[in-house]
Amino acid sequence: MALVLVLPRSRALVALIAVAFALSTAPVAAAASSTSLAAPVIKETFTRLPCNHSTTIGLEGCAEGRLLAADGRINKEVRLLFSLFPTTSERRLFVTAEDRWFTYRSADCESFSDIDHGGTMVPVLYANCEVVDDQARSADLHDEFRQLEQGAASLPAWP
Repeated sequence: MALVLVLPRSRALVALIAVAFALSTAPVAAAASSTSLAAPVIKETFTRLPCNHSTTIGLEGCAEGRLLAADGRINKEVRLLFSLFPTTSERRLFVTAEDRWFTYRSADCESFSDIDHGGTMVPVLYANCEVVDDQARSADLHDEFRQLEQGAASLPAWP
């Protein structure tokens, strides 16, 4: 006797699958442990696909390449800003802000990519959204650096 599963093709099921996919492929923001405080680092958990503008999988690979570059830039900027905060309290607030931004990025891109309702373009839309959010965050971090520059005699160059 064969076991046959009949699954409804509802939006809820598609949303559940999309959430499971997003959680299984979501990057990890490594932050400070309770014993030592360190700058948070974005670490993507996917295996990068080759870039090819002719296929959906290839488009996903192209988006992944842009995302890895944007994440790398964010990581450099965060590391620099983190090093400029003189107190543990300021560093802890910065780490909290980065963790909350990272949570926002995930939720924002999950919502944005849902416009494809579980279609094959969801991972491409999700990754492209992450790149856009990274670019906006980079601009915010640069603004914060400029504010620190105003009161400092000498700071390292912005990455």
